[in-house]
Formats: sequence, C-alpha cells, structure tokens
Amino acid sequence: MIKAKAGGKHMVNGSRNRRCLGRQEFHSRLLSLPCLFAASLLFLATPLAAQHSHGVLTPGVTFPTDDSVLDESPQMIMMSFRVDVTLLKLALYSAEGDWINIGFAYDPNRMADSFAYPLGFELPDSEYYIARWSVTDGKRGLLNGEFKFSIGDDAIPPSEVIASKVSDAVESLPSTGSYRVVPED
Repeated sequence: MIKAKAGGKHMVNGSRNRRCLGRQEFHSRLLSLPCLFAASLLFLATPLAAQHSHGVLTPGVTFPTDDSVLDESPQMIMMSFRVDVTLLKLALYSAEGDWINIGFAYDPNRMADSFAYPLGFELPDSEYYIARWSVTDGKRGLLNGEFKFSIGDDAIPPSEVIASKVSDAVESLPSTGSYRVVPED
C-alpha cells in the first residue's frame, strides 16, 4: 500500500480522504476577493496566443520586428520560437510581391528555437518588405505567418502604408445575387 501526502490530506493508493465542499462554502470561497483577484490576474496575464494549440509555435521574437522602420537595410533576418521547430520556409518579398532571394534552404534535420539568416547585401528599394515563414514541431501541424518592416529615413510603418491603400469602393449588391464594385462618388 502506497501512502503519500498531498495538500495536507493523506492519500492511500491514489484515493483521497477529503471532505466535499458544500455548495455555499464553494461559492463563498470562489467569490472571495483574494481568489477572484488571483483568477482575474491569471486571465489577464494569459496571452491570447496561448488560447489555441498553435500559440506555442508563434515566434517570440523576430528581427526586424513586425511593423518596424529601420534606418538601414538589415544585415540578417532572425526568428526565435518558444519551442524547437523545423523551419520549412523563410521567404522575403517586396511590397509589390517580388521574391527576394535570401538564400534560405530547408533542412529537414534541423530543429531549433532560433534561426538567423545573414543577408550579405542591401535590399532592393521597396515601400516595405514582407518576411513569410512556415514551421512545424511535428506535433501541432503546420503554422504560417509573416512580419513586415520598412527601411529608410522617410519610411513609414508598413501598416500605415497598407492602410493608406485601402480602396474607397463600395459594394453594390443587387437583388439578382450578382454584384459589382463601384467607386464612391
């Protein structure tokens, strides 16, 4: 017979000898100020990414950081994850969607929590750049993502560039079920 002590209660062969809380006692303990305060802090401190299974696969740190403006062309692209992953893809694109070869090569045998790819050249002119990546840890499936950055003294964050290009067209939905987009007058 195995005896252990858990939380001040004795356990015998895994069964606990403890009394059940009555409904009123349970509610009064649950709603006590310290308990409610601690539960609130736990909820607020939990990152939203952890609410789904892929949150652990999102990068903790990227360089350049998402939506950043750099003074000059970066010397490398870096990503750091919370767990070891296999980097399936790391591709860099201009704002126009042109692929910029950064020399990434997929290595199926490399699992790591950090990746750094030296550029060794100045990036071509573009309003902003998009780094797109894909990873897997072999357990949670595939996760894709991206981060954007701009370069130069007069550059603005990519989010502002993209927001300024949003169309002012309005959808006109006729009763026939077909539709067309017309510019706003």
